[in-house]
Amino acid sequence: MKMYGRRMARVTAPVLGALALLATGMVTAPVEAQAATLGRVCMFEAPRGAYGAGHAAFAVRDRSNTKHWIYGSFGSTNDAPVAGWIKGGSWEDVRRHFISVEDKDHNNERYYTRYRCVNTRDGDLKRAQSWYSAVKNRGYNAATNNCLHMSMAVFKGYSETLRKDTRLKSATGWTPNDYYKDVLPAARWEVSHSL
Repeated sequence: MKMYGRRMARVTAPVLGALALLATGMVTAPVEAQAATLGRVCMFEAPRGAYGAGHAAFAVRDRSNTKHWIYGSFGSTNDAPVAGWIKGGSWEDVRRHFISVEDKDHNNERYYTRYRCVNTRDGDLKRAQSWYSAVKNRGYNAATNNCLHMSMAVFKGYSETLRKDTRLKSATGWTPNDYYKDVLPAARWEVSHSL
């Protein structure tokens, strides 16, 4: 018993000493590490695009500079099969761009009208840009390499979490409207926001 008591005293003394120092303010408790910045992706959608099938565009946030986004799409605002485009800027720049695009086939009304977003545990802007380039270099194909394929490739290139999410089905066989309306909510993306 005496041996146990001595061991207990040796273990207890430093703990009591540390508590006393904390109580007097001579030392402070360790500061918790800040949580890593979440990634964030958003799909912008033009429901009247592609003759009613819809048109998709992407935006992804830079995790190291949360005020910076890259955004773009594949095809023109008139749904012509042209090369993709990509830009960088603030969230305000992203929204301003998509709000300003006019639908030339519908009395110059707003072309993009809504978007959905989701946060991710990870996100790599350079990988997103690399996947964008890979899809763009394959050339436009309405059935197998279109605006929806481009957006999903950027999202899945950006985030391994999204790439492994089995709820995010292949873009092939889906219209942008149906993917936006059915697949994204099933994958727990946020509610649709109007532009």
